[in-house]
Amino acid sequence: MVHRIAVVGTGISGLAAAWALHRRPDRFDVQVYEKDAHVGGNAVTIDVPQRDGSTATVDVAVTVCVPKVYHHVIAAMEACGVERVPTEYSVAVHHGGDVHAHGPDSSLRTRLAADFDRFAQVLAVLNRFNMPVTNPTILRAAANPFNYVSIGRVLDLWRVSGEFRVKVLKPMVVSFALAADVFAMPASLFSRYLGFLDVERPSPMLTWRGSTRAFFGNLTASFADRIHTGREVTRIVRDSGGVTVHDASGGADRFDQVILACNADHALRLLSEPSRAERAILGRVRYETAVHGDVVVHTDATVLPDDQAVAAGRSTVVRQYGAAADNYEVTYVLNNLQPWLDGTACLATYNAAGPIDDDAVLARTSFRHVVHDVRQNAFLANVMRFVQGGRRTWFCGAHTMVNSQEHCFVSGLAVARQLGADYPFPDNAPAVRWFNFYGRTAHGRSFRRVADNSADR
Repeated sequence: MVHRIAVVGTGISGLAAAWALHRRPDRFDVQVYEKDAHVGGNAVTIDVPQRDGSTATVDVAVTVCVPKVYHHVIAAMEACGVERVPTEYSVAVHHGGDVHAHGPDSSLRTRLAADFDRFAQVLAVLNRFNMPVTNPTILRAAANPFNYVSIGRVLDLWRVSGEFRVKVLKPMVVSFALAADVFAMPASLFSRYLGFLDVERPSPMLTWRGSTRAFFGNLTASFADRIHTGREVTRIVRDSGGVTVHDASGGADRFDQVILACNADHALRLLSEPSRAERAILGRVRYETAVHGDVVVHTDATVLPDDQAVAAGRSTVVRQYGAAADNYEVTYVLNNLQPWLDGTACLATYNAAGPIDDDAVLARTSFRHVVHDVRQNAFLANVMRFVQGGRRTWFCGAHTMVNSQEHCFVSGLAVARQLGADYPFPDNAPAVRWFNFYGRTAHGRSFRRVADNSADR
């Protein structure tokens, strides 16, 4: 029997679910709906003119991955024949007359030495409670007390100064974690970010040749004819026999199950007669646009600081502006992150403090990101299991786990697994272990675990 499955949304979670299901076309007939003209969600790719008259693709928002934690994304890239390229995440922060930059000593490093030491002590304590990378367990995760307290409160207890927070810590983390109120994060999650983003030294990362457009193109090649771009879903009606998906053109298609790979509030609006649990859980997920809402991709180098010794080679430049001490303009130097560009400054500026030359603008877009505070991570993500599969409806995306491409990819695979799809990477022991951990977290005891038969378990 072939089950008809609708997937709404083509961010990485929706594509992961569709890809995993389509690997068994004898069991699943997958149809994917996307309101935009292209797939990818927050993974936006544009074409950038080069000096020789050609164009090169560049990723705007999803630009790097962390090798030691992106097990599934890297395995999928290998399966798709996508080449990974080493790169470096290096940040310079300009706050009034102060500068803190990865690499060279700064005036702030000297003046705030005591805060740097106290923060190192904070991380040491938090890391004692975090799960080991090689053996994640539900019990250890649930028992971590720092899941239930914000990093802001922990910094208060350690008497870390406000100056260190707004001039060093917050701008460093804001540039990487895609969150405005980073101090509302659970202390455990914050320390996980700092496990691969050093506040004093550049961090090694990976990017991928050909951009995310090439990765997603390879991933979806076998079912590209089933992806319907420019087809916006307007309403989903569920009954005892199946699901009817209505679109903006007046079409209505019948399916056995539906996967909502879109933001929680969007999913809730689509559902005709949502359940009380769906309203209570999806309706409480919050999104923000404060820092990483609007982005301008451009070649106007005047947004970079005059101190070229600090700015040169950086992947990210953060500048405070205005009266608020924690108001930041964030500029990603895309040609430093993605080294196949020809060297012409290609910049993505978020929360621009001043005008950008219109003639230098290549693209404008906007994003919304989940607010990953204690409520979201300790409560909402953990009760999402109570609406998974109810009335033939499944949910995946950042609000079901954490806001990263790896977690979103896993969330899509986990839903596909619950529907009966095979797990794509059974011989990748670290991936299997984290898949079982995150799947159990998102779906509870009913999650269909993958056997870990590796010799090094």
